[in-house]
Amino acid sequence: VSGGKILQVFQGGTNTAASSSVASQAVWDVGVEVSIIPANASNTILLQGTFTGCTSNAINNFNIILQKKTGSGSFANITAANGAVDGNKTSVLSSTFQDNLYTNFTVAYSYLDTAGSTDTLSYRLVYFNTSSSTRTVYRNRAHTETDHYSSVRGGSWIQALEVAA
Repeated sequence: VSGGKILQVFQGGTNTAASSSVASQAVWDVGVEVSIIPANASNTILLQGTFTGCTSNAINNFNIILQKKTGSGSFANITAANGAVDGNKTSVLSSTFQDNLYTNFTVAYSYLDTAGSTDTLSYRLVYFNTSSSTRTVYRNRAHTETDHYSSVRGGSWIQALEVAA
């Protein structure tokens, strides 16, 4: 097998709408997850996708963090995938700022992770509420919706592609 060849591809995620009340400085597992069993621990896993949603406040950061679980372990932030820590700033994979809008936002991302194991690797996205207040967070929909063609729904996905070393 030559380096760079795509060995396998998996996708997880959802196109259904959901919401959750998320406390200040807390995370919400948004239901966007994928698992892959690498053929070789030296291979890399290309992760890419989008998360679509909105919050209940007109001015708020819309942040996602990438997490990984190996085997039966626990999910933890992939520190290298998220922004470099600097003072009190929050380290996230990708973000957008919602300013006086209650519409869908799409946060796109990609990251190349080292497999490091041939156990099942699970990757997921979590939303992180940087606000000092509790916010309702919406997945794949806007804060306010009407049954009208101008109201839109989105999808949130994650793809894992194993790349030969």
